[in-house]
Amino acid sequence: MYSITNKQLYSMPKAVLSLGLTASLVLYASTSQAGKNGTGVPAELQGEWRYGRISSIQYQDSYTGQSAAPNGSSDQFQLASDGNYKRNRLLQINTYNCASNLFIEEKGKVKIEAQRLTFQPSDSTSKGQICNSRRTYSSRNTAKPETYEWSIETNDYGQQVLVLATSDGKSRSHYGRPK
Repeated sequence: MYSITNKQLYSMPKAVLSLGLTASLVLYASTSQAGKNGTGVPAELQGEWRYGRISSIQYQDSYTGQSAAPNGSSDQFQLASDGNYKRNRLLQINTYNCASNLFIEEKGKVKIEAQRLTFQPSDSTSKGQICNSRRTYSSRNTAKPETYEWSIETNDYGQQVLVLATSDGKSRSHYGRPK
């Protein structure tokens, strides 16, 4: 049986959350900084953005007949006109009788320079569970700054999405507006 250590679980969100949804996209001209409100946050970035992915593969425990809870991740954040942000992330992994999750809540300032966006957390809380409720943990102020290349693009459905790409170009996540 595979087990996950605290260190492994905490390091997973970046890898899992950085997985991008595959879609055909057309580049939307966002290199212009017109629309800034004087705070350095372009108007098109302000507001709420969400990313989420739930596994489409489900399994049933052959002994109990119970279906396992889904695997998935989500990331949601709000960017205010004054540069403040709030961000919530969730990672849930279920393997046979082992359900593990990690929830990270953070707030701070966002720094935007041209097409680079950096989340600079000032306060964060991480809570998690490894395989069962007796193996829980919580920590404060462990979130680190994260920098992405950003662009606004239009998907196949005509919706504008925010694309955050890692600096090495290996990962792109597509965030939509809540409906």
